[in-house]
Amino acid sequence: MRGLVAWLGTPIGRFVRDVVEGAIAGAVAAVVALQLDVATPKVILVAAVTGAIAAAIAVARRAIVNTVSPTGPTQPSGGL
Repeated sequence: MRGLVAWLGTPIGRFVRDVVEGAIAGAVAAVVALQLDVATPKVILVAAVTGAIAAAIAVARRAIVNTVSPTGPTQPSGGL
């Protein structure tokens, strides 16, 4: 299990994780469409495309964060 966790920390592992998260988002959108009785093949296709877009946004966001702050995002310190 530690090997998998370590692999998910690599750039390719993060990419795969983002794609899987996008696919899950698309699946959730498809299930919601089914529950609303509006699930036509076109709606399911749009849900899948939405998941792919979500994955692309996650990959781009991670790339931008790594470019701006190579050490990764941190929580701001201090209070109000």
